[in-house]
Parts: sequence; structure tokens; C-alpha cells
Amino acid sequence: MSRRRGPRGPAPTEPDTIVDRIVGALERWPDGMHDLGEPRVDVPLDWPAAVIDVYLAFDGGRLFGDSLTLTEIAQAPPWDDAGRLPIIDWLGEALTVDRDGKVWRDDAETGEPVCDGSRFDRWLSGAIDATALLFDRDGEWNDEVFTEDGELADATVLAMAKAQVRRDPRAPGPRWRLARALTARGDLDTARAELEEVVAAAPGLAWAWLDLARLSERLGATGGAIDEAEAAADADPAHEHRGHFLAEAARLAATAGDEPRRAALATRALAATPGLVAAQLAGAEDQITAGELDAAAHLVALARAVAPRDLAALDLARRLEAARAGN
Repeated sequence: MSRRRGPRGPAPTEPDTIVDRIVGALERWPDGMHDLGEPRVDVPLDWPAAVIDVYLAFDGGRLFGDSLTLTEIAQAPPWDDAGRLPIIDWLGEALTVDRDGKVWRDDAETGEPVCDGSRFDRWLSGAIDATALLFDRDGEWNDEVFTEDGELADATVLAMAKAQVRRDPRAPGPRWRLARALTARGDLDTARAELEEVVAAAPGLAWAWLDLARLSERLGATGGAIDEAEAAADADPAHEHRGHFLAEAARLAATAGDEPRRAALATRALAATPGLVAAQLAGAEDQITAGELDAAAHLVALARAVAPRDLAALDLARRLEAARAGN
């Protein structure tokens, strides 16, 4: 670990703080692996306490080459209009800190901001552990953690998520990624348990509720899946995809043979999104054109769950059945 100027300041009097552990973890790497700024005493007073604690130890810097960058105080932008401080770049992604010290990251699949750290110092500790998995002990890239295309291997994504969860178990973002990684490897029961932790910690994450509903359906727990899909719709009444979530719940109710509940959910779905059926059928047409017949079938099922007598939906269902038979 190198610094731009002089030796590190005096050690904190309190032993084994999170910041102490962060500095200790960085010091175990070869010289030049990290370039940290000097300790500061003039950290902005309107920054969260957890950010101040870190910057009192070092004024930002570049960790693991440029894999993880913390903006130095002199270059830090002001708080944005959403009350976020954009001072983190991690593996090419910009992350922000809010006034409570939580770290936020746009979800790779939904594009919506998700809390990636319950507190900045805890997040940084987990991010350091996760990034360390990409390098060997000499500070060189570890080729085994990447695919032939240069992407992170599934096992690496899983290990990085576990590293973050271990350091910051209350943050929903890393645990959600862990659940997705477990789902990808077929460990559905464990993934479902992780997702239950996610929605318990962040009940407003509509897409996480829907992921939970999908897992419950795959595990045969259709009744629970209906409740979870409906919870996705209720997580944020103003969500732009609320009608879609209700349509998913209606589809699950139809699968379960619960006609009264299907009808009630369908009514709510159409009230939330009047053009829902037409949108689902248009999407299904696009998927058929692309040869994605399973995806098309799912969209048709959503449309029929909301409007079971819709002639266009019935016609497309017949066409899709013929296309699948032809394949």
C-alpha cells in the first residue's frame, strides 16, 4: 500500500474499529496495489459520520489499481438534488452515499437504486473483501475468476456477494445478488431464504418480491407466490410496473384455480394499467418474432389471466401453440 504523501497518522485509540480493519486489510497487499490519500482532519462536517471516520484515516484513493476509487475531498462534488454524495466508483459503476451514510447502487437488472451498504464503512469493508477475490496474492489479476469472454464467472459473482453479506448483513443489495447467484446455480431453497431476508429488510423492493414469488412458484408453493406477487404490487403503489405485478399475481391465482382471487387481481391490474393486455400481447408478438417462445408464452399467460375472454389473446395463444408444436 502506498500513499501520495508521508507516513500514516497515529493509530486510533479505540482498538479494532471497522476503519482499523479496513486499513489492516489494505496493508496486507503488495506496495503499489493501493494509493491512499493522507489522513485528514478537515473532512466536511455535513458528510455522514461513517464517511468522516474513513476520511480521517485516508483522504480517498485508488484501491486495487483503479478497481475501487474513493474521491478525495478536494475533488468531491457537492450533494446532488436527491441528497446523495457521488464519491465511489467500483468496477466501473458509480455509487452514491446518502446523508445517513447508506451506500446506493443502481440494480443491474431493474435499473432502480438499491441500498448496497447499510453504512459506508461496512460497505467499504465488504467491497474490499469482494474485490480482493479478483487478484492473486502478488496483486495480479486472477484469471480463474473470469470467463473466457472476460466476464466475472458465476462462482465469482457468488463469492463476491457472500463477501459483502458477511461484512454488512443488513444491506439488501448484496443479499439480493447472492439470491440471484444461488438461483442461477439451482440452489432454490437457499436463494428463497436469502430473498426472504431481502424483503424483510427492504419491503419496498417490488422486484425482489417478484423474484421471491417466482422462486416460490418453482418450488411448488403457489399460494405463497400469489401473496408475494401481490406484495410486489403493494410495495410501492406508485410503481410504474404495478399493473404487471398484479397481472403476475392473477396468473398465479389462475394456476392455483382460485377464480375469485384471479378476478379481483385482474380488476386491480387493469385499474393500475388500462393498456396492460395490449402491451403484453405486443410484447409476446416481439418475442415470437425473436424466436423466444417461452417468454412469449409467459406474456400471453399474463394477458389471459387479466382478460381470459380477450379474442386477441386467445388467437395469439393458438398461434403460439402452433409455433411451439412446429419446433
